[in-house]
Amino acid sequence: MEYKKNLFPGIVLTIFSIIYLVLTSQIKKFSGLGSDPLGARAIPYLWGISLLVLSIILVVRGIKQRTEAIKNNTYVKTQLNIANIAKENREIVMTFVSLAIYIALLEPVGFLIMTAIYLFVQTLILTPKEKRNYIVTLITSIVIAVALDYVFVCLLNVLLPLGIFGF
Repeated sequence: MEYKKNLFPGIVLTIFSIIYLVLTSQIKKFSGLGSDPLGARAIPYLWGISLLVLSIILVVRGIKQRTEAIKNNTYVKTQLNIANIAKENREIVMTFVSLAIYIALLEPVGFLIMTAIYLFVQTLILTPKEKRNYIVTLITSIVIAVALDYVFVCLLNVLLPLGIFGF
């Protein structure tokens, strides 16, 4: 069963990274104010290729573990049960759900508010219940969101979604 922890995520990440690389190739070249030797695609390609290599390593590791389990007669054939997988990987599922909600509401609500909310929720998802400190998490989330907003808007001159409140 140990091989499934590498094989299934590796397959999913391989598919995702291939889709990511295809979409990255659609990024238009922008000459801007001068020559840019790397271009707008360079960093996304780097991330996509890195993700593809790492996901293939996961797949290979999972296949090796599966082969070893079959050879050692410890291989157990089981049915794929999405409910059990979701229950066993609650943090991962909740992370993807909260990220999807963050992306969906980023434009209408705004970067500052949604980032603070997302950081708060994500921290609660990843922190064990007995170690949660809501006040510290809330303050940290707000400070990080404001700092990110300041860096992107004031220092890097990047336009971020303002949302319903205009900030």
